[in-house]
Parts: sequence; structure tokens; C-alpha cells
Amino acid sequence: MYDVLTLDVVEKEDEAALRFRIAERASVLKTDDIDSLIRRLIMLRSQMQPPPEVQPAVSNDYPLEMDPCWHVDFSPTLGPVLMLRHSGAGWIAYALPAESIERLTRALTAQPPVTASTSFLWN
Repeated sequence: MYDVLTLDVVEKEDEAALRFRIAERASVLKTDDIDSLIRRLIMLRSQMQPPPEVQPAVSNDYPLEMDPCWHVDFSPTLGPVLMLRHSGAGWIAYALPAESIERLTRALTAQPPVTASTSFLWN
């Protein structure tokens, strides 16, 4: 049987921190510790089975970043590397093969389909 994990944002030394409790034990992590933990969890999760879904979920219940910061680097061995900044996870880098870059370019430059009813269109 597992004990319940609880998380609370607290102040420690005039700085935001995260207190987590499991059973009767607790610990406090400052933002640098949380950043390290998130990176470590992401790396560990990538090695676990089953892997995350390949396609996005049908629901809209996922983190959404509005106008995220982005940057493109070039790696001599990997080619273009797209970096996106998530407000919680920080910077995440993606090495995109040529096929994916072409598909992404087409998707970003395509005109969205017209969904308005023609009865609302004026001549």
C-alpha cells in the first residue's frame, strides 16, 4: 500500500518553495531543487513503460502555453534543434528530422479551413 503524497507551496527564507509530505515525513524544495527534480523526472519517465501516448489525447486537459518562447539551434550531428520553453518544465529541446520539419512547415503555413456557415457570409 502506498502513502498519499501532498504538495503545498510555502515560503522559506522569503522565497517560494514546495513542501511535499508522504505519511508523517516532509521536505521542502526551493525552485532550483524543483527544476532539478523536474529534469530528473522527465529523464526517468522517458525510460519507463508504457511510454507516453504517441498522439495527443482527444481531451483538452493538457498544459497549454500561450505564445511560448522558442529558439532554434543547429547541431552538426542532429541538424536543427527546436527549443521550446514551458513555464513549468523550462526549456525542452527537440531534434527534428527533415521530414518532420517539412510537415511542420506545411502545417504552420496552411490556411485554416473555413468553418462559418455560408448563410452568414455577405456578398
